[in-house]
Amino acid sequence: MKKNILLFHVLIFVFPILIFGSSKLKVVSGNSTISVKSVEIRGINYVSTKELADVLNANYFYNPKYQKSEVKFADYKLKFTVSNQFVILTSRKDNQHQIFQIPLSARIGSDDVFIPIQYLVKYLSYASGNELNYNKTTNTLTIIDQKVDTKKVVTWSKHLLDRSKVKHDIFSAKVESKYNGTLVRFRTKNEIRKPSSSIKGNVLYLFFTDVTIDNSQINKTKVDGLVRSIKTKKVKDNLQIEIKLKAGVDKHEVFYDPEIGEILVSIHNKSLKQNPTETEELKKWNFDVIVLDAGHGGRDPGAIGLNRVREKDINLGIVKKLGALIEKNLKGIKVVYTRETDTFVELHRRGEIANEKHGNLFISVHCNSLPKKPSKTRGFEVYLLRPGRTKEAIDIAEFENSVISLEEDPSRYKQLNDENFILVSMAHAANMRYSESFAEMLNSEWIKKVEIPSRGIKQAGFYVLVGASMPAVLIESGYLTNKKDIAFLKSNSGQQKIAQTIFDGIFKYKKYYDNSINNEF
Repeated sequence: MKKNILLFHVLIFVFPILIFGSSKLKVVSGNSTISVKSVEIRGINYVSTKELADVLNANYFYNPKYQKSEVKFADYKLKFTVSNQFVILTSRKDNQHQIFQIPLSARIGSDDVFIPIQYLVKYLSYASGNELNYNKTTNTLTIIDQKVDTKKVVTWSKHLLDRSKVKHDIFSAKVESKYNGTLVRFRTKNEIRKPSSSIKGNVLYLFFTDVTIDNSQINKTKVDGLVRSIKTKKVKDNLQIEIKLKAGVDKHEVFYDPEIGEILVSIHNKSLKQNPTETEELKKWNFDVIVLDAGHGGRDPGAIGLNRVREKDINLGIVKKLGALIEKNLKGIKVVYTRETDTFVELHRRGEIANEKHGNLFISVHCNSLPKKPSKTRGFEVYLLRPGRTKEAIDIAEFENSVISLEEDPSRYKQLNDENFILVSMAHAANMRYSESFAEMLNSEWIKKVEIPSRGIKQAGFYVLVGASMPAVLIESGYLTNKKDIAFLKSNSGQQKIAQTIFDGIFKYKKYYDNSINNEF
C-alpha cells in the first residue's frame, strides 16, 4: 500500500474516474461509432479537439506558446484558444476569416484544447462541410449525410488582407453585432503589445505604447450595436482609442491574437443575463454551497496527540463551529457536512458527497502530528492538490491517505491509465486558481488572527481533495504533538477562534469569487 501511495505523488490526481462527471463523446457516422475524450464540468461536456480532429478526418495543430489548437479540414480550419470565447473560422484558400463568440471559454488539456461541444456544433459543420447534430443528454455527435455550403451561411471578413501595403501598426477597424453584445476588431500590421483598457462613464479607453495608428481609417469606422463612435487621441505622447458606448454595457474584454493580427474587443450587453440559457448556466456557478469535511472519524481516530487527544474530535469541533458561523452570517449559503458525528466516512465518499450537493468550496479540516512526543514543531498549514515537493509534505499526505486501509475496498484507489489521468487533472486545473486564491486569503487571515504560527501554503497529494471536483483545500490546524498548539486546539475558545478565522477567509473569498464569475459571463 505504501508503494502505491508514494506513486500517487509522482502522478497527481490518481483516483477512480467514476468520481468525476467524465464520459466519452460518441461520434456516430452511419453504422460506426467512435469515442472521443470528454470531461463534464458543471454540466457542460468539454471535448478534446485533438481526438475530435482525428474522428472528423481533419489535421490537428497545437501551439503551446499561445495555447491554441487548430482543426484543419480540406477547405477551412477552426481555431480555439484556452480561456477565450472566440472561435476563428478561416478559409484555407484565401485566408479570409470570420470570428464567432460562444458563452464559455475553451480549457487546457495535455497538448490539447478542450471545447464546450454543445456551443460549437454549428461552426464544426461550417468547417467540415458536413451537417452535424449534437445530443447533450447522450453526449453524442452525429454526422448526417448532408453537405453544408459554408459560403451561404458565413459572412466573410472584408478587411484589407495585404499588410505589406499599409504603413501603420493599427490600420483598420470593424464593428460587428453578436448575440451577446458587440465585437470591435482592430487589424494590426505587426505583432504588438496588447493594450490596457478601462471604462469611464460611457467611454471605453484602449491605451497603446510605441504604436502608430491610421487615424483616418479608424475614425471613419462604421459603428453598430453598442458602439456610438470610435476616435483616436494622443495623450502625453501615447496613443489611445476612445470607443463611445450606448447604455446597457455590462463589461468588456480585450484579446490579442498575433496569428491573425487582430485586437479583439468584446463588449457585453447587460441583457445577456436575461437570456434563459445564459441565466441557467450562471446559476450553476452561484456560490451557494460550502462543503465542510471533518477529517477522520469513527474507527479512524486520526493522529493521537499529547494526553491521548484524538485528531477526529478536534476536527469535528472546528467544523461544527465553522458551519454555525456560515449559517448565521452568510444567508443563502447551504452548509453540507461530510460527517456531523463521530462516524467513519470513506475518503471517496467525502468527495462524492461534495459533488452530489454541487459544492462551490470544499474544506477538509485536519491536525498534524510527529512521531516524537512532545515536539517543538508547531504551526498551521493549508494544502493544495499537487504533487508534494518536500519529504515532509509527502509524509503528511501519506498519513492522511493511509486511512484507506480501514475501508472495505482499498483497490478503488488504484492507479489510472494515462487517458483518465488527463481528464481528472483537467477537471482540477479548472478550479485551481480559485483554490489558490482561497488558500492565500485564508493564510493571510490566519497570520493576523491566530496565535498558532502559519507555516504557509503547501501542496501534496491528498486523496480526499482528488474526489471533490470544485475548489478545495486541506487545512492542518496545528500539531497535536506540540504543547502550545494542542492547548489551543483542544480548548473551546481556540476552536472558535480557528473557526472564525476560516470563516473570515471564506467571506473574503466569496466576494472575490462572485466578482470573478460575474466577469466571466
